[in-house]
Amino acid sequence: MIAGQRQNEIFRDLQEQGAVSVAALAERFAVTDETIRRDLAKLARSGRVKRTHGGAVLAASDPSEPPFAIRQTANTAAKRAIARAAVQLVEPGDVIAIDASSTSLELAKLLPEVPTELPITVVSNGLDVVRWLADRADVNVISTGGEFDAAGQCFVGPIAEAALRQFAFRRAFVSCRALDATRGAGESCPSHAAVKRAMLAAADESYLLADSSKAAERAMCFYAEPRGFAKVFSDAGLADELRGALVSAGAALVCVD
Repeated sequence: MIAGQRQNEIFRDLQEQGAVSVAALAERFAVTDETIRRDLAKLARSGRVKRTHGGAVLAASDPSEPPFAIRQTANTAAKRAIARAAVQLVEPGDVIAIDASSTSLELAKLLPEVPTELPITVVSNGLDVVRWLADRADVNVISTGGEFDAAGQCFVGPIAEAALRQFAFRRAFVSCRALDATRGAGESCPSHAAVKRAMLAAADESYLLADSSKAAERAMCFYAEPRGFAKVFSDAGLADELRGALVSAGAALVCVD
């Protein structure tokens, strides 16, 4: 088993059990204690895991963050509807940033075909986004690189942030863990918020893709206010009260069917 797969399994154990020990994990995976310590250190850098003496626990700020594979199958119809609306903004020759969210992956799948002399350039920290677009001859794909977050299937950390600062994006498409009417788009850990903040800072226009389920979630940190986006895309399930509050907070809200 490669390191990324093992770290994903460790994170799933943490979600189910709340805590793990180095000794038990070393025995389970038939590796050394030092290998498990390195795995836990990498998970801890993502902000979702906290090291303890002899093991690790889930970060108290986000005990319920699901792995990307699970998020990808949740609220699929709403995410696809949002992606169909947002992708209409992409034009031939655009240089765009796409984050590692499941909704942004749906947008990547819908990117229009363009003449190869006017390719779209996509920069992403999402492993699945890069994989999906890898075979597109009319799309230039650039991965940020960085520290790999196995649970999120994405790259985070200083390397990813520094890579994003090298670009000038026409548009950035990001999602969030939680949507708050006042504080805006929130994330489950600082490393994810920092990458998205870097994307927005490098973009002429930024767009938030947040299905209505995000309103029921909680976040550890917020990275952009509602008025900071050119448009906020959600779906028809968004409560009327929240719609009104978002608009009052300055959001250019678009709710799709």
